[in-house]
Amino acid sequence: MENGRDANHLGVAEQVGLALRGHRRELGQSQRAYAAARGMSRSQLARMEHDASGMKLGDVADALEGTGYCLAVVPVDATPDMDWDPTDLEARTRDGHRFPANRLVKRSTYGPYWWVYHEMMGTGRCGPKPVWTAEGFEPGPGTRFGPKPRHGLGIPPRPWPDGA
Repeated sequence: MENGRDANHLGVAEQVGLALRGHRRELGQSQRAYAAARGMSRSQLARMEHDASGMKLGDVADALEGTGYCLAVVPVDATPDMDWDPTDLEARTRDGHRFPANRLVKRSTYGPYWWVYHEMMGTGRCGPKPVWTAEGFEPGPGTRFGPKPRHGLGIPPRPWPDGA
């Protein structure tokens, strides 16, 4: 596996994170929305997804409830057959972070469009070609990024999604 991650040699703490990310991906929710629906803070969910080893066992068991996964004590020689999403095991941004679980991540043969236009053909620095991309993401209805725009200088206002 890329980056030295082998699904058969993952620790419990990383498997808890993969289980939570997988459930969140199935629901198509951001960390904030998923945490709110599960009655926990976004930071607590982020810690569990990254490394659940420092969490209380009861909190981890509660977080896994309803996800289709649970904690179990099994014999040492038992090897559970887990089918983790390869993008969680392999795909990383250039900074080494995982892509958001609610984004469709895929391999990029020629590099993402942003890399081709801004770095390869642009005047900026040309960093290494990314292997993975989440391009093509379309936000759901009512999604907004940043503060609500203020209009001035005679520029006509653009429509803002309902519920903003």
